[in-house]
Formats: sequence, structure tokens, C-alpha cells
Amino acid sequence: MKIAIIGYGYWGRNIARTAKEEGLEIVTIYDEDKKRIKEAKKFYDFIEVDSFDEVLKLDIDSVFIITPPATHYEIAKKALLADKHIFVEKPFTLNLDDAYELIELAESRNLIYMVDHVFVYSEPVKYLKQNLDKFGEIVYINSRRINLGLFQYTTDVIWDLAVHDLSIIDYLVGLNIKNVSCFKRKYKDFPNDAIARINLELDNGIIVGIDVSWLSPMKVREMIIGGTKLSVVYDDTIEDKIKLYDKEVVLEKSLDKNELYECMVKYKYGDEIIPKLPKNMPLNNAINHFSECVREKKLPITSKKSIINVIKALEIISKV
Repeated sequence: MKIAIIGYGYWGRNIARTAKEEGLEIVTIYDEDKKRIKEAKKFYDFIEVDSFDEVLKLDIDSVFIITPPATHYEIAKKALLADKHIFVEKPFTLNLDDAYELIELAESRNLIYMVDHVFVYSEPVKYLKQNLDKFGEIVYINSRRINLGLFQYTTDVIWDLAVHDLSIIDYLVGLNIKNVSCFKRKYKDFPNDAIARINLELDNGIIVGIDVSWLSPMKVREMIIGGTKLSVVYDDTIEDKIKLYDKEVVLEKSLDKNELYECMVKYKYGDEIIPKLPKNMPLNNAINHFSECVREKKLPITSKKSIINVIKALEIISKV
């Protein structure tokens, strides 16, 4: 597959490296910052162009859009109108109307579109999806995604970081929100919220808590899923990313002469299980999946449903 990469910042560098590893042909890399193009030339041999319009005239199949979120809609629309498949960094767009318009445009032209909800393609999340029925009824999901920076001028910490947790939750259990509360705060004079605590009640009864921050002195990427049979800790910063705990609360019901109804609370402490997972990196899996979908003309996992559900959730949370 012949591709163009638009944007060679922090994530654009990762995209270019991974695309090359996976055998994609990088026809061009375009960034308005000429210093970035000069840097990219040290690692890749590609055609230099002076504008995005020139990119679309090249012999390419797909456009990888790795630019600030506020630019996604305009760039993606031009690419689709030029009959190019699109791979878009999260968030897909900054509002639902733009997302629906791009989806309808892509589908009307039989083009593949995908948002880079990269952790959906991680081996730990794939394992959770495949084994979710073993956990029993899911009671709660708690996640922390905190680090020092990177501060974003075009979006806030919720659209930057919570989008990852929301996409994972949507993939695993759905994301139909019944109730929401959110506490968030800016840092000094920076224009966008830098820390937030999000609480959700889903229609399926699951309680969700999400902490996101650009202000933490340490990097944490942790999600805890509590079930009635098993619980799991997913920590993306360590080697054994998934740990299953055979622990649960047991309610014993008894009737006697003195108590009409009594629940005795006991605790079961079972084994800790560490499953062996493939070592594939999430971004490699994501780009491979996109390439396969283009070849086979099928919708990616993170296409319409994932895009709409996550942006809808982000809009709901942002309005609180």
C-alpha cells in the first residue's frame, strides 16, 4: 500500500517508523514545519511537496492524518474527495456532526476510514475482549491515565487522554451513558483543562471512573475491571500487563428465628493469574489491521461504531 503521512510530530514519527516496519510504501511525508521534513529525510526516502493539495496528486492509496485534532475534518474531507482511504489519529474529529459527514462521505465512495484508537488493538485489550465472559458480571471499571504533559493547545486533557479509556471501554462493554459527573481544572494560565476526574454510570449498570492528567510526576496507564467471578488489572507500563485475580466478595444468605433476612459478607482469596500474551505492539497491530481492511474492502474495528460512540461520550462529558 502506498501512503502519505501528514504530520511528523511526536506521533507522526511513530506512525512513519511503524509503517516502514510493516512494509508500507511511504510515498511522501508532509508537514508545514520544514524542519520536521528535514528531520524525516534522515530516515526515509520520499517525495517532497509544498502543500497538501500536491500530496493528493501523487500515486497513493491512503492518507495517514497525524495532525492537531482541529485540522482532522478538513484534511480528511479533502483526502476522501480525492478518493484516498484515511487513517486518522484520535480523536477522529472534535464534534459528532463532522464525524457523521466524513463517515457518510467515505461510505458513499466505498473508501476505508479508521480512527487510531490504538489500545483497542493492543494484545492485553484483545485478551480481555476474548475472555470477558470469564469475569462474570462486570461491576465497575476504574482507570488512571496520567503523566507530566504533553500539554495540548488544540484540545483538553479529556479529548487527549480519556479518549483512550473510553475507546477501550466501548470495545469491551459498550458506552451507553446513563449518568455522568466530571470535575476538571485548568493549570495556571494554560487555556485548556489539564486534569479531570470522570464518573460514569452506563445503561448496563457498570460504574466507570476515569482519572486523566497532564500534571502527574509519574506516568500511569492502569485499568481495573471488577467482575463477580474474576477481576483484572491491566497495567500498560509493565512487562506483565494483565493480572487476573480470583478474588470476590461472597454474600451468604441465612434465615433464623432472630433475623428474618441476613447477609453474611465473606471474602474469597484465590490465585493470581498472569496470562502469556503476544509481544506485538499496538500500533503495529493497528496499521496491519488498516492495511488488511483496505486490501479486503472491509470496515475496521475502530470505524463507525467506535468513532461515534467515543465522540458522543466525549461531548457528553465535556458539557457537564
